[in-house]
Amino acid sequence: MLNQNKSSRIADSVLSVSNLSVTFDVTGRKAEAVTGIDFTIPKGRTLGLVGESGSGKSVTSLALMQLLDPRISTVSGSVCLNSQEILGLTEKRMQQIRGSEIAMIFQEPMTSLNPVYTIGNQVVEALLAHKNISMSAAVAEAVKVLSDVGIADAQSMLKRYPHELSGGMKQRVMIAMAVICKPQLLIADEPTTALDVTVQAQILELLQSLQQEYGMSILFITHDLGVIAEIAHEVCVMYAGRIVERASAAELFAAPRHPYTEALLKSVPLLSGERKRLFSIAGSVPSIFEHPLGCNFQDRCNFTFEHCVKEEPELSQISPAHYCACWR
Repeated sequence: MLNQNKSSRIADSVLSVSNLSVTFDVTGRKAEAVTGIDFTIPKGRTLGLVGESGSGKSVTSLALMQLLDPRISTVSGSVCLNSQEILGLTEKRMQQIRGSEIAMIFQEPMTSLNPVYTIGNQVVEALLAHKNISMSAAVAEAVKVLSDVGIADAQSMLKRYPHELSGGMKQRVMIAMAVICKPQLLIADEPTTALDVTVQAQILELLQSLQQEYGMSILFITHDLGVIAEIAHEVCVMYAGRIVERASAAELFAAPRHPYTEALLKSVPLLSGERKRLFSIAGSVPSIFEHPLGCNFQDRCNFTFEHCVKEEPELSQISPAHYCACWR
């Protein structure tokens, strides 16, 4: 049932990921970080990928961009960008695609910018690498995009260095660098984690505005379900390298079906109502070296029964657009 209408979803999608798996070879030990990931992102839509640290979210994004070291990692499956298979392309071809067709905002803007180059040099670099454009035209475009991301005096920003900027301004520069070539897909990996709530809200609003203006699709990665509720159209909940639940954002928040999703929602702090101790999920995500037999969530789940410890549940369709991997 999971494959029903799959071909039509792929045809309508900017990104289609099928059976994506990532294995690391660490000093002779095999570590399964991501297993059998499937999702699609239609044009102009946002998919939220959510889960705790160690769930495999960032590894998934790096695999999509082919930024994992091939000497210690093995990536298998299928990744189609506009119906073109990109998994397995040469590094030279991927360099042409990265930044122009698919771009990424990395975690921690404080460390992602090069401290010895000006903002102008770093923003213009992507244009010069991917477009047949003069330096003067590239600078003019950089000023425009910096203005688009909410930087008031964009012209003077070109001459400044990263250490002169606040965290919020650095994040805006990172977004400008990612979107300056107007990619069809933007991967945002925890882009608001290090920011205060006010700046976080501004960044989310900015991404939504740029999405409408440029017609981009977005893969938004975070551990924060509150952020997901603000920006995502569809949500994939990831745990121990697998997607355990997938649904529209509205349905997921209204009727979560996987115990892990329910626990994540209970962990979100409430700003109103009775004051009480914040819920936390006992235990931790299992090591990539030691996946248990059966369901990966069994040791932390309140509903575990005999079958859960014997066999891993598959992601199955439980309603027209809702999928869940749970024996319950």
